[in-house]
Amino acid sequence: MGASPSGAPDHASELEAAAWFFENSADAFLVVEGGRVRRANPAWVALTGWSPEESRGRTPEDFIHAEDWPRVRASMDALAVGHSHTAEHRLRTKAGGWLWVSARTKRATDGAALVVLQDVTEERAARAEAEAVRRSGELLRDEAGLIVWRFDPERKVYELGDDMTLPVGVEGQKETMAAVAAAIHPEDAAAMGKAFRRSVASGEPGGAAYRHKRPDGSGWSHCRVAWRGIRPLESGLWLMIGVTQDITELVETRDAALRGQEDAREAAEAKAQFLANMSHEIRTPMNGVLGVLHLLKGEPLSGEGRGLLDEALACGSMLSALLNDVIDFSKVEAGRLELAPAPLNPETALEGVATLLRPQAEARGLRLKTFVGPGVGWVACDPVRLRQMLFNLIGNAVKFTLDGGVEVRLTAHGGGPEKRLRVEVEDTGIGIPDDAQSGIFQRFHQADASTTRRFGGSGLGLTITRRLAELMNGEVGFSSREGQGSTFWFEIAAPAADPEKAIDPDEADTAWLDGMRILIVEDNATNRLIAARMLQSLGASVETANDGAQGVEAAGRQAFDLVLMDVQMPVMDGVTATRLIRAQTGATATVPILAMTANVFAHQQEAYREAGMTGAVSKPLSPAALLAEIARIAGPTGESATAQVA
Repeated sequence: MGASPSGAPDHASELEAAAWFFENSADAFLVVEGGRVRRANPAWVALTGWSPEESRGRTPEDFIHAEDWPRVRASMDALAVGHSHTAEHRLRTKAGGWLWVSARTKRATDGAALVVLQDVTEERAARAEAEAVRRSGELLRDEAGLIVWRFDPERKVYELGDDMTLPVGVEGQKETMAAVAAAIHPEDAAAMGKAFRRSVASGEPGGAAYRHKRPDGSGWSHCRVAWRGIRPLESGLWLMIGVTQDITELVETRDAALRGQEDAREAAEAKAQFLANMSHEIRTPMNGVLGVLHLLKGEPLSGEGRGLLDEALACGSMLSALLNDVIDFSKVEAGRLELAPAPLNPETALEGVATLLRPQAEARGLRLKTFVGPGVGWVACDPVRLRQMLFNLIGNAVKFTLDGGVEVRLTAHGGGPEKRLRVEVEDTGIGIPDDAQSGIFQRFHQADASTTRRFGGSGLGLTITRRLAELMNGEVGFSSREGQGSTFWFEIAAPAADPEKAIDPDEADTAWLDGMRILIVEDNATNRLIAARMLQSLGASVETANDGAQGVEAAGRQAFDLVLMDVQMPVMDGVTATRLIRAQTGATATVPILAMTANVFAHQQEAYREAGMTGAVSKPLSPAALLAEIARIAGPTGESATAQVA
C-alpha cells in the first residue's frame, strides 16, 4: 500500500490495487447497486458465460434459482452496512445449466453490495456423496448390526469413528484390549485371541464367531468379526481395522430351524414307529383270519360250504386291501413306501384281480370284461403294488357303477428295459362333477360327502395309486363326464423279464417241504397254529416256541433246517433272538432264519439282515409267498442262504 509525502494513505494507489484485484481475481465478483448489477469481473464471465454487458442492469434474481431467491433476497435486505453474509445457492449459466456457488455478500457504506462467488458444485457433490456413504453406513450398521473399529497394538486401545456406537457392554469411544477381551465368552476367547494376535503380528486377514457378554448380565450376544492389517507400525506390529456384526437374531433363527428339523425328524420317527406297531397289530389278527380260511380249503367241505369259504376269503381279501390302504398311506406320509420288483405276468395279475371282483360286479348286474393286448408278456414289477393299483381302480369302477359295466384294457409298448405297461379302466358309472375333478387324487377325497356313506371306502385308493405310479416312473390320469362314466388309467415302467415257474401250494398230493425240520417262533397262539398247520400240510416237521428266549433254547437243543422268527414278541424279540442264535457254534449258527412279520420296510429288512436273518415273509402269511421265499434262500443248489449272504 502506498502513502503520500505527509504520511497519509495514497487513495489513488488503493483504488488502483482494488481495481486490479477485481479484474484479476479467480473468484467471481459482482457489484450490486439499487438492486441491479453494475459491474462484473472476468471471473464472473468465465464462471457463468454471461458477459459484463449482458449482466449489467439485470437484477440478481435473474441469475438465482427461483427456489433459492426468496432466501437470498431476505438475507440481502437484512444485511447491515459493513456486515457480510455467506450462503449457498444455485446460479444460472448462459448455457442454461445451474451451478452451486458459495456467495459472500458485504454491504458498503454507500449502500452498494459486493458479492464474491465461488463454484462449490463439485464440493457439494462430494459432500452429498460422503453424506450418502455416511447414511448408508448408518443404515447398514443399524440394520445389520455392523461396527467398524481400529486397534492400535502399541497402545492396546480399540477406537471407533465418531458416528458409530460401540459394541454392547463397552462405554465411550475407546476401550482397552483387556476390557474388550473380558467381555468375550471364556470358551471363545482363547481361539479368537490366538487368531487376532497372529494377524497383529503379520497383518494377514482373519475372523471369528464368538459370544459377547450383554451389559445387563442376562446372557450372551452372538457376534461375527473380521479384521485385517492397515499398515505396520514402528514396533513391527500392524495397525488393525475390523468389522463386528451382531448375529444373535441370525443364530437364534438358525437354532430354531435346527430344532424344528430335529422335532420333525423325531415326529417322523415316532410316526414310523407307530406305523410299524399298527401294521403289526392289524396284520396279526388278519393273519389269523386269512390263515384259518386257507387251512379250511384243505378240509372236506360241501359245495355250498366251499362257496361260503371262497366268499369269506374274498371278503377277507377286500378287508385286507382296505387296511393296506390306511397302512400304505401312512407309509407314503412317512416317505417309507418302497417297491420290491419281481418277474410277473401282468395278464395273470389282472385276471386274478378281475376274478376277485367279478362276483361283486355280477351281483349288481354289471359286466366286468378284460382285454389284454399283444406283446404284454412277463415284466419286472412289484406284484403286490401292481395288484393293489388294479384293485383300487377296478374296485372303484365297480363300486361307482350302477348300470352297464366295466372294461379293463391292459396294453404294452416299448421293449426290453424301456418297456411300459398301460392300464385303462372304463366304466359307465356315476362320473365325476367338473368342480370335483381337480381334487380327485387328494387324500381322503370323495366327489361329495355322501359318497362315503353311499359307496364306502377310505378315500385313499387314488392317492396311493398315484404315488405308486410315480414310484414306478409312471403317471395316472382320468377323463370323466358326470352321469356318463369315467376312464381311469395308469402307465408305469415295467422292463421285460424272463418267465418264472410259479409255485402252487394247492397242487394235489404235493409235499413241497417233505422232510424239512422247521422251528416257528411266534407269541400269538393262533398264528403259531396256522403257520404250523400250513407247513405240516406242505410236508414239514414243525416245532414251536412262544417267544425269542424259547426259540434260542430250541435252536440250541436240536438242529433245524429253517427258523421262522416273529419280530415283535414279549420276553425277547426276534432280532435279539437271531443274534443269540448266530452267536452259537456248529450248524445252529448257520441255520436260515426268516423274519415272519408285518414290518417289511426296506430299512427294517436291512436291520433284520444285520442281525443275521436270511430273509422275510410278510403277514398275513401266504403259502405261495412262504414257498417262494424258501426257494429263494435255498438257492439253485439247495444250499443254505446264510452261507450265500456271508
